Amino acid sequence: MIAALIAAAAAVGTPFAPPAEDPLPALSALGPQPVGRTALTLWAGRPYHGARLDHGLWDALDVGIGLDVWPEGYYRPTVQARVRAVVSGPFQLTFRGTVGRLLASSPTLVETTDGELALQLGFALVPRLSAFAEGSLLGSTDFSREHTAGFTQLQGGLAFAPPGPVSLIASAGVLQGSRGSRTVASGGAAFRF
Repeated sequence: MIAALIAAAAAVGTPFAPPAEDPLPALSALGPQPVGRTALTLWAGRPYHGARLDHGLWDALDVGIGLDVWPEGYYRPTVQARVRAVVSGPFQLTFRGTVGRLLASSPTLVETTDGELALQLGFALVPRLSAFAEGSLLGSTDFSREHTAGFTQLQGGLAFAPPGPVSLIASAGVLQGSRGSRTVASGGAAFRF
């Protein structure tokens, strides 16, 4: 009886093994996070700064919460989901959906509900350095005609993943809408745990 229990425990027990090393860590830094992993991303940029916490539910899907802050007195809590649709060699195609509520610290500023749908193509130049291009459709509304607008955004950037849990990400692009265009840029770091 005891021998049977020991044999069963040995059969189902798994020896400790370190996690497999990611063959393309810079591409993985772009997301989504693997199942059970979490990343805290902090960035500074134009037109806003922010922080986001993403958690992997499956290897191809993560969900996150974030906070964007504008120097003009706006802030926006957000929720998002990212889905890795295609991986082929050094290429990765990811869809992202984000919903947020733009809040104002002053009663004279307009508060809106915002949404964004994005498609990102990542390419691993070498295992620890990736380039990416992203196109987005954005909408903003307070459910009145005068404060409803749509935008498109195109940006590109680089992700660098040195050994360890930190990755560096930088991007630049242009936001185009009915009220004109403006440049966008950001740089920051993702801490994975």
